[in-house]
Amino acid sequence: MKKVMITALLLCAIVVTAQEKGKSEVRLAYSDASYILLTESFANSLSNTIVSGITGVKYKDAKSTVFGMYEMGYRYNIGERLKIGGDISYMRTEDKFEKSSTNPKTVKRISNYFMGMVMGQYSYIKTSRLDFYGSGGVGFIGLSTKDQVGGSYKDNTLGFAFQINPVGLRVGKAFGAFIEVGYGYKGIATGGFNYRFK
Repeated sequence: MKKVMITALLLCAIVVTAQEKGKSEVRLAYSDASYILLTESFANSLSNTIVSGITGVKYKDAKSTVFGMYEMGYRYNIGERLKIGGDISYMRTEDKFEKSSTNPKTVKRISNYFMGMVMGQYSYIKTSRLDFYGSGGVGFIGLSTKDQVGGSYKDNTLGFAFQINPVGLRVGKAFGAFIEVGYGYKGIATGGFNYRFK
């Protein structure tokens, strides 16, 4: 959590400094986070199998609630077509595990994902109102998991994260909307809005 706050403060400091040069932009986005959700689903199934084998108590499949991955980011033009910057993302999921009818008890598991990435972006075609580009980045992902009801499970992990978006399209001048398609921890599709400082 401290690393996320430090990264956010650094991004804010960079934005304030770079605004004077008129080469920066900020963005807000939402992504499907399909990579994380598929990984989490597999991990839950595996852990349920292991727990059932050890304790003899069988859990039904989890019923999941996903709030999506939200993102804020910053980009700085270092050339005609090249930008660098960073993104901070957050996602929350809730899973409910129910035991068999012979021993009913619900376990509610809350997972909070925090992600920070250094990003690069290259424009294939760029006009005043249209930007067709590709982007990619690497960074870290932190996961905080805790059982809220009927259990005492708690875990915090930190790992490597990446994203490659070979296709991105932005429409607009100072204020614009964009969509990106690719593969990685943000998922397959990301969409949102950004603002270019003059």
